[in-house]
Amino acid sequence: MDDDLLAIERLDNYRSICISALARTTVHELEAAHLGGDGGYFICEVDERPTGGGISILAKAASWEAAWRLVDIWRSKGERGTALA
Repeated sequence: MDDDLLAIERLDNYRSICISALARTTVHELEAAHLGGDGGYFICEVDERPTGGGISILAKAASWEAAWRLVDIWRSKGERGTALA
């Protein structure tokens, strides 16, 4: 992932969920260009297990503003003590 990481949450020892821009090559390698091009912000699961894993694109935010709105919702949920599931 590149420097446009808006939010990340650790799910367990190996997996995280994040909202981030992705490199053009990453979007094409994951065959996700059909989500409206390779630009923008993606909701991804990152699996760092030594036996595989990788990045799974779960969704794409409709805009930069939508990505930040997701971050705001995410943060407010955490402030109430509820874990992201």
